Amino acid sequence: MKSRRSRLLCLSITACSLFILLGGCGYTTNSILPEDIKTIQVEIFRNNIDITKEVSAKDKYEVYRPDLEVDLRDAMVERIFLDGHLKLSSEGSADAILEGEVMQYRKDPLRYQDEIVREYRISLVCDFRLKSAKDSKILLEEEGLTGDATYFTTGTLAKSETEALKTAARDLARRIVNRIVEDW
Repeated sequence: MKSRRSRLLCLSITACSLFILLGGCGYTTNSILPEDIKTIQVEIFRNNIDITKEVSAKDKYEVYRPDLEVDLRDAMVERIFLDGHLKLSSEGSADAILEGEVMQYRKDPLRYQDEIVREYRISLVCDFRLKSAKDSKILLEEEGLTGDATYFTTGTLAKSETEALKTAARDLARRIVNRIVEDW
């Protein structure tokens, strides 16, 4: 009887210890931002896509999309609003400023049928910086962050390249906001 109680007590202590240790493994969704950063101003990202790298006249302006930087800013504003860690603010009253550049726009074929591309992957690559509004100190900086989306050109799942581009911008905005607010 005593042996059974000892085993049960030992098992209970082990289970509780394991629960406490695994429960405190460091997983958190707290923001990595300094506590004084509560509002953010989102600048329109510069479009630094080099259109001079077009390979032929047929592909002229294949990588240039008008107002791409505006679509990305709109997606950023929407994502920050939905996330809720930061409040959007106008120039002069924000604690932090988010700025960046769109560096690449890629359109890669994914699926072919009868030598015709049926599915593409759209990728937006950007560099961004989060700066303190009061002293311009860089709080976070990252290069080459990518957001992407795929789209079919035909069939019931078909959508336009413009729709896919907006989806890629939303994906990129989600990744940027996650980098800013989550301590993973």
